[in-house]
Amino acid sequence: MAVACAVLMLAITSLSAYIRMARIGLGCAPWPQCYVQRATMPTEAVAALDGDAVVAARIAHRVTTSAAMLLIVALLFKTLAQQPVLRSQGRLALALLGVALFLAVLGRMAGDSRWPPVILGNLLGGFAMFALSVRLVQAASPGPAPAMGTRGLRPWLIVALGLGLLQAGLGAMGSGEHVAHGCGESALCGLHRMAGVAVGAALLALGVAAWRAGLRAGAAIGLLAVLQVGIGWLLAGEVAPLVLALAHNFLAALLLALLASLLPPRA
Repeated sequence: MAVACAVLMLAITSLSAYIRMARIGLGCAPWPQCYVQRATMPTEAVAALDGDAVVAARIAHRVTTSAAMLLIVALLFKTLAQQPVLRSQGRLALALLGVALFLAVLGRMAGDSRWPPVILGNLLGGFAMFALSVRLVQAASPGPAPAMGTRGLRPWLIVALGLGLLQAGLGAMGSGEHVAHGCGESALCGLHRMAGVAVGAALLALGVAAWRAGLRAGAAIGLLAVLQVGIGWLLAGEVAPLVLALAHNFLAALLLALLASLLPPRA
């Protein structure tokens, strides 16, 4: 059940990203006029432009979010019904339920709003739910507790998670500025690009430290960091293909979940 929950969370974050990016005009034609034009259109007018793929994605998003909510509730009841009570898994399931309810209320109150706090809430909430579900998979798996040899890395992992979330937020805000000719015209986009290099370098250093601590996941951290920086610089050009933007979002979710999975339990 925990694995199914993680798969659903990754699907939800990807579908949500596709809907958001398609609606702001990434990949639209004629580029970049259509992209800039959408900045002045009301939300209802933008929604009216939804193609078949976006409509299908919205339906799939509703189905997967409903299924995920039911699965989270089932997981919570399962952990509480066990004897002895699975406290670690129960806390994770409860946290998942809390974030899911927050996003449900946010969606009901704000709808398809392009207001920055709504965009950030949906994006970071989705990433948090995927990371929590990955931790839940770990907690439900037999064997030793995850990342027991990384206690010395814990502060750096927390810092890396914070920087990653901040960078994701900057990216979401920068993608919505509707700049016609690349990142050079947007201070926020430029900040996101330069910060991405710094965060990528920090993640590479963390990956090396994790590898030296005996964690093979250190190599994955380094690889994901390099891919993210590379895709980010490609997206900073005059043309921003939708598929690259989706890959950027997908890899960000994987990277944040990987960092969260390496956090050792408190002593």
